Amino acid sequence: MQMRFALVLLAGLVGLAGCPDNPYNAKTWTKKLGDPREAERAVTELEQLGDPSAIQALGDAWSDQGKPVRLLQVIISLARPLTPEEAKAKFATDYEKEGRKANWDAALPYLTKALTEVDEANPRSVDSASKAADALGEAKLDAGLDALIDIASKPVTKKLIQAQVGAIRAIGKYDNAKAKAAAALTKIVDREPPAHPKTAKDKEQGRALEEKFGLFLGVTGASINALGDLRVGSAAKTLALSMYRTPELFVQIRRALVATGPTAKDELRKILRGESAEVNQLFKDKRLDKYCGDKGDAPPDQCQPVSAKDFYPAVVLGDFYDPAATPDLLAALKRPAQAVYFMDDQPSPNTQYNAIFDALRKIGAADAAGPVRAIWMGGAPKGPAPKKGQPAPAAAPSEDLNTKILAISAYPFLTRDGAGTDELAKIAGDNKADDTLRQEAATAFARLSSDPKDLNVLEGLAQKYFDAAAAKKKEAEGKPKADSDAADKVFEAKKKEVDKAKSDLLRITHDNSKTAADIKQATADTKKIEDDFKEAKKVHKAATAPYKNLDNAVKAYKGYARMFQTHIARVEVGIRCKQELTCLAATLKMKPDEAAKNNGKYIKDIKDWTDDEKKGLVEAGVERAMLDIGKQGAKAASLTDTLLDAAKSDVRLVRQSVLLALPKIAKIPCANCEAKLDAAIRAGEGKTTLGDLNLETTMLRNYFSWAGGKTPTAEKPAEAPAPSE
Repeated sequence: MQMRFALVLLAGLVGLAGCPDNPYNAKTWTKKLGDPREAERAVTELEQLGDPSAIQALGDAWSDQGKPVRLLQVIISLARPLTPEEAKAKFATDYEKEGRKANWDAALPYLTKALTEVDEANPRSVDSASKAADALGEAKLDAGLDALIDIASKPVTKKLIQAQVGAIRAIGKYDNAKAKAAAALTKIVDREPPAHPKTAKDKEQGRALEEKFGLFLGVTGASINALGDLRVGSAAKTLALSMYRTPELFVQIRRALVATGPTAKDELRKILRGESAEVNQLFKDKRLDKYCGDKGDAPPDQCQPVSAKDFYPAVVLGDFYDPAATPDLLAALKRPAQAVYFMDDQPSPNTQYNAIFDALRKIGAADAAGPVRAIWMGGAPKGPAPKKGQPAPAAAPSEDLNTKILAISAYPFLTRDGAGTDELAKIAGDNKADDTLRQEAATAFARLSSDPKDLNVLEGLAQKYFDAAAAKKKEAEGKPKADSDAADKVFEAKKKEVDKAKSDLLRITHDNSKTAADIKQATADTKKIEDDFKEAKKVHKAATAPYKNLDNAVKAYKGYARMFQTHIARVEVGIRCKQELTCLAATLKMKPDEAAKNNGKYIKDIKDWTDDEKKGLVEAGVERAMLDIGKQGAKAASLTDTLLDAAKSDVRLVRQSVLLALPKIAKIPCANCEAKLDAAIRAGEGKTTLGDLNLETTMLRNYFSWAGGKTPTAEKPAEAPAPSE
């Protein structure tokens, strides 16, 4: 009887106290989302539990509470799939064995609502829209694409742009709905740009135009990047037109065009041939072939021709490494060299020829060797007439020095027979020739020669500069050095005098025994000494200038001598390796001392070289080796992985040389080119000195992405063309 009473009493007490909720059950916390005192903890507990069944309750609370970003972030977190490993790392114990499947469908209503009901006056709402856009891009739900397109297509405003850019990025991830996604992005890119800030009449208008133009570039640039991610051939024409509508975004456009693939390449060739009706009409309507002042209001007879129409497609065509583009590039060289653009009435430092020769260098087609040789040699190219189907030699442009320099620079990457090597040696040794021309000729000569006798040319050039340095040093060591030393002594005495005056003045100003008159007099005395010192500086500079000028000349001459000696390392590789692939590839692992040993028989003073100078020998040897490997084309395919690994190099010349060789030897499709080039890009991130080379690495990665690899697209060609042997 007593036992029964005790049990009844215990049951009653439990009933009065209430059965405690299970803290590991999502329902325990979802019912507290509306309680201001419990809501924050409830959200945290639901996030930690990781149970997707809470998504609807969280979504309703998000709507009722003014759409706070925190709640939407938890909804997105619960909607994501988890692998067992990820669940274990997040302590989501219910999913450690089998993982958690995606629950994006449950989150979809709230993600789309965040986009369609965005209030640009409410920063929290815009932030929620941005988070929702990112989530939809990750989920790639068909039902969410319309909401993304809707917000991306709205007029651009400063308050909304964050969410719009997020939506555009997300659209670019919809490779499961490419046609619809690309069509939406194309419409955004096709928008007419607002007035350019440089056309402003005054500063106030300039600020307004600058803000509007900046917003336009932000949304347009994001759309161009997204089109590049989609790799849709139908976007090629729009992207090509955007090179001229928004040249400020050319880097993004270039990346997107190469990722787009062969359709873009064909479009660019049409532009270069003058066969693109859309581009021709744009140039006619906007007068893009002329610069008529920043505001476009200069009289017609004062307008300057520009070459943007040829420059931009030529740059990108080089990124496709297709010899079929060679005739179009050579034909473009028949047009006069012109500035690409003007800024503040000043012409660009480069012309379209810079882009054309660079593209020819990257493509490396042997068919271009004769025409390019004709440009720097003058007259018709030597050698046999072109075979049937090969491009005819380009008519040599005017004897413009810069054109000859560019042609010489590109030539070693084109020729297979080395014709013109003797002529390059003559230019390099011509004391009356332009210094830049001579240096480029010497470099080209060293990239081509494999004859031990040719080393005499480089040794002779180096010795000329060593002799010149010795002569200048002898001249400097006479009266100029004596005058400079004497001037240094006088100057040092003056410097000590002014330093003492400043120290004395400081002491006097802190001496309580000194009167205001004492301080004033000391200040005046110090001022006079400082004025005298200024004059002493001028006298000292004039007196030491002759010696310093001679000493600088000595250093410059020695620098030129070392440059010619370093070229010997290029020829040395040609002599030693004799085109043998294993030997050429071994240069990538060559150490400075090894390079010095290889060149010791040719460079007399190698024992005096610094470690940095020896590194220059390594770089020169690698460049020559990669050039020779690239010319062997498919025969060197076995070295693809070796070169891909070397593409991570922080040494500019090494990476540059590897990037030029890779597309010429790699078989298409290349199974691991994308992954290894991605690793090279990551290795170069944040290194400002490699910024432009990281871009070139990205361009090569994009080339391999459409040409094959692990992410082929429906528009992938059966086999990308290989450079001609």
